[in-house]
Amino acid sequence: MPGQCGELPRGVNLVPVRFKVHEGCFPHFVTCTVAHWIPVFCRDDYFAILVDSLNYCSEHKGLSVHGCVLMPNHLHGVFSQADGHLCDVMRDLKRHTSKTVAQRLETDGRSLWLRAFTNAGRATGNIKVWMDEFHPEQVYSREFFEQKLSYLHDNPVRAGFVEDPCDWKYSSAGFYYREASSLIRIAVIEW
Repeated sequence: MPGQCGELPRGVNLVPVRFKVHEGCFPHFVTCTVAHWIPVFCRDDYFAILVDSLNYCSEHKGLSVHGCVLMPNHLHGVFSQADGHLCDVMRDLKRHTSKTVAQRLETDGRSLWLRAFTNAGRATGNIKVWMDEFHPEQVYSREFFEQKLSYLHDNPVRAGFVEDPCDWKYSSAGFYYREASSLIRIAVIEW
């Protein structure tokens, strides 16, 4: 009998949930994951690729970084794009950093990681450092923003890299909690 435990009522279909940017001009909490969870951002020179790319997108592509944390194998951020093209900017950011990381891996002789990223992009013929999705969730309230900001700032603490989130230099925590300068240009949300 439809509707019993374990069965769906007639006419109800389960569709996998896919995150989508509906209005890119509004802030979205995003997560970008490195393919195979490889900790490629393991040194300052690799982190600099990501920092420089985020700042470039801020200056030239209308990306607003409202908060972020860069981790060895992923990043979390609250981003918006004034013209509503957040997906395009994220695609360009990931494409550019993939190419630049691949060049650095080649220079450093890190052939195992380079081969893993080449295999991840085999279908497209490109090096693929990042997984396709970036899981955007629209920030709909100040409370939601503060919850996501706290979550992303606590990432390096949960990973055991630092005891105080402000001590992780690849984060906006110091900007928010100590009014310190940030490596990444931060755009404060006016509530």
